Amino acid sequence: MDCQEITKPSVALEIMQNPEDSRLPHLFRCIYSQFHDSFISWILNRHSNGGNNEKLQEDAKDAFQNGLLELFDKARKKELSIKGSLKTVVYSFGMLQLLASLKKENMVYKVRDYMDDFDSLFQNDFMESERQELFDKKEKDLMEALLTRLPARQRDILFMRYFGKLRSRQIAEKLGISVGNVDNETAKAYKALRNILKVKHNL
Repeated sequence: MDCQEITKPSVALEIMQNPEDSRLPHLFRCIYSQFHDSFISWILNRHSNGGNNEKLQEDAKDAFQNGLLELFDKARKKELSIKGSLKTVVYSFGMLQLLASLKKENMVYKVRDYMDDFDSLFQNDFMESERQELFDKKEKDLMEALLTRLPARQRDILFMRYFGKLRSRQIAEKLGISVGNVDNETAKAYKALRNILKVKHNL
């Protein structure tokens, strides 16, 4: 069976659900050869942003391999459904691993970009529940408020200030506004977040 045939979603899922299937090693060799390099290139093209590309490349490699292990484990437990292409599922598990590593490294400011990619590419209820497991209730509510409930300028200021570690003057330069405007928008954003979370958690 060639790689094109064995990586069809229905065939791949059937094989992964049976660890004794003799085709399993061949399936994962095919998955690796077909998607490993393209996944890493995709991550680098979208998220290098002039940063440490070497580290991002290593993170992407680790995420791909850990994602495959998680994918196999879910399939073996019959907790996996494949909607669309196998490539989409493999990429989504890799993205989940990247999100997990960012959270572990407290690099939350980068999560926004990864989550935007995740949402735009992977419309799958199962993967959404997997992603939500990365964050506890308050973290999820905070991220949701930051990403969806604040005006764009306030959101960007908070991400730059508290996750990008930029000072008011640096933020003002990037946004082309005054330092006073940065501080005013920060105060408004804080007040809005407090009100949102107060309602959510009955504080």
